[in-house]
Amino acid sequence: MKHIFCTLLIIFYLTASQAQIIQENDIVINEIMADPSPAVALPEWEYIELYNVSENTINIRDWTLIIGKKEYIFENDIEIQSDEYLVLCHNNAVEDLSKFGNCHAFSSFQITNSGLNISLIDNNDKLISSVNFDISWHSTSYKEEGGWSLEQIDPFNPCVGKNNWGSSISKNGGTPSMPNSILNNNPIPPKLDHINLDSTNCIEVFFNQNMNLSTIQNIDNYRISELDLKPQKIESVKYKNNYVKLYFDFIFEENKLYTLNIDNVTNCKDIPPEDEILVQFGIPSSANRNDVIINEILFNPINPGVDYLELYNRSDKVIDLKELTFGTIKISFPNPADTTLKDIINESRYLLPHSYTLLSTDSEIVKYQYNIKDKDDNNFIEVISFPSLPNTEGRVVICDKASTIIDEMYYSEKMHYELLTVTQGVSLERISFEKSSLDESNWHSASFNYNYGTPGYKNSMAADSKNEVSENEIDIIPEIFSPNGDAYDDICSIYYNLDKNGYSINIKVFNSNGLLVRNLLNNNLTNSQDVIYWDGCDDNNRIVEAGIYIIMIEIFDLEGNVKRFKKVVTVAI
Repeated sequence: MKHIFCTLLIIFYLTASQAQIIQENDIVINEIMADPSPAVALPEWEYIELYNVSENTINIRDWTLIIGKKEYIFENDIEIQSDEYLVLCHNNAVEDLSKFGNCHAFSSFQITNSGLNISLIDNNDKLISSVNFDISWHSTSYKEEGGWSLEQIDPFNPCVGKNNWGSSISKNGGTPSMPNSILNNNPIPPKLDHINLDSTNCIEVFFNQNMNLSTIQNIDNYRISELDLKPQKIESVKYKNNYVKLYFDFIFEENKLYTLNIDNVTNCKDIPPEDEILVQFGIPSSANRNDVIINEILFNPINPGVDYLELYNRSDKVIDLKELTFGTIKISFPNPADTTLKDIINESRYLLPHSYTLLSTDSEIVKYQYNIKDKDDNNFIEVISFPSLPNTEGRVVICDKASTIIDEMYYSEKMHYELLTVTQGVSLERISFEKSSLDESNWHSASFNYNYGTPGYKNSMAADSKNEVSENEIDIIPEIFSPNGDAYDDICSIYYNLDKNGYSINIKVFNSNGLLVRNLLNNNLTNSQDVIYWDGCDDNNRIVEAGIYIIMIEIFDLEGNVKRFKKVVTVAI
């Protein structure tokens, strides 16, 4: 009897030991063939490849594969040796795919071409591996059409998600039961993706990678800096290792900004973030006209580039981008205006006061072409559908959900800097936050010193506002400027500070010989305070020669009162 008991105890111990050594990502989802047609050289079947990265043989009996909403149970003993693969497919595909290696089939196996979530759950209901793939993960657009698998770059760092996957470069279109064709080391640190207020005392925290659950579920790793306050409780969601909810014993107030400090968290392979995580948040408010403005636009990208639109929150509000749309207005007379609006994002994402956000369909391409570092892309948003921006001219709008216009602009290739011989890949940047988006003089081509675009941060051609209101009625800043596109003193700002509204104003620029070169304003009704920009071009949109120029300003009202000013500015090319 004692012998039988000891034998049972040994069996129990061995079984328990085996269960203990199976950790998250010991087996990883390593390759996905979602769209095998038209075939390159592989059999025309969908498949998923599992890879055992551990040092142990693992039996996946009673494990569950979840593809979208469909669950598949491994009902029999299936052992995957260390450093070996298992291909999962449809019953009808076994004969063809088993030629490459071990294969296990299900009767109704199916993968959606466009993408979905795939998860592997062990017999203790523990998440072992998960991939929420999308067709956009393919490295080139033609491979999205079918015949090419998505492969993992580094199977030993599967936490990364999208940035750890790419199209197969195998001549066959995929590598079932073989090392991936794009295999490489890919140790990318995790980052905070974004946070939302779920309620006035609850914060949702989203990371950009699968995280170590024990670290992101630790109350001591979170703190509201201004209040020196830790969460009262933390909740997570089953099979979702990049998300937690933080509950506080405090009600966040409107019109206030708070800072969440996150420390000592790591991804699923215990890699920590590169920098300390500090993120501001607040209770969002509705956007009114000109609270959110269009700040930069790229409408004629260099292939394989994409269009982009940069927004700026010029208000003191926290704006939820989920409540905004963007799009184009197409006018083809005599037909009525055709407006196409797209949602910016389907989940809450906050645009903080005086901050930027960059909208595009491919953040990686934009970052690559305009030299944006990964750590500086927290304000990039990938939109599912981007409105069509014609390369020659168009009209762009930002609206709320009721289609009320928040901001709009008209753009044209003719608005680009005259000295540019090629404008493809060059963005148009806003000069002033205060002047209207519809004012064509408020836009300028981005500087060549900034690679002709500043997506997600301050514009190269932005005019700095004066720190203090001058007592002078007229100010010229700078008095020497060089309109050569290098982002340093490229524009001359003409500030005026009048005693009342209702003046009309003329502004003309003359060269040293007294010849009129630019008529900036002609009998324009003006506010008491404003700024006018001269980009160094004459009335024919050609850059003037270097030298001294006279700016003549004439101000008059309905009572016949007239004021005249003469200011000198130097153009240094």
